[in-house]
Amino acid sequence: MNIKNRAITLSSIGFALGVVICQIVSASIATVWIGDGTLHLCVPEFVEFVGSELWAFIIQSLVCGLYGSICFGGSTVYYLEDWSMVRALVTHFLMTVISYYLVGFFLRWFSTDDISWCLLWFGIFILVYLSIWLSHILIYRAQMKEINEELGMLRELKQTT
Repeated sequence: MNIKNRAITLSSIGFALGVVICQIVSASIATVWIGDGTLHLCVPEFVEFVGSELWAFIIQSLVCGLYGSICFGGSTVYYLEDWSMVRALVTHFLMTVISYYLVGFFLRWFSTDDISWCLLWFGIFILVYLSIWLSHILIYRAQMKEINEELGMLRELKQTT
């Protein structure tokens, strides 16, 4: 699969996952934060900003989908053969963290009024990002080990014939 098709495929998957994951997280946080026993799909400040809970939900869904597209589609940088792992990691991290804060401020998940919350969410972002990145590294290492074992068996087979 060429890089363009890979980016389109990953972005499409990311859009769907972004909508689902962000809506679950947003509804959970808003509902717990308000704590009145009612399910809230969006943060009240965002609903007030938009003027309608329905439109807030629709806009939030689109924005979350775009964020998912950036995160997943942006992972295409890991497939660029002339890029180092460090360059790909830094590029992808910056794309996702900048998008994360733009989405978070736009959807009123956090504000600039209290920097400690911004730092707390940055810490959470780092933990989630590192967990996902490390799990992918472990998966790729296992795949490389399997490939190397198969190559070793092919070499042995070739030497015996």
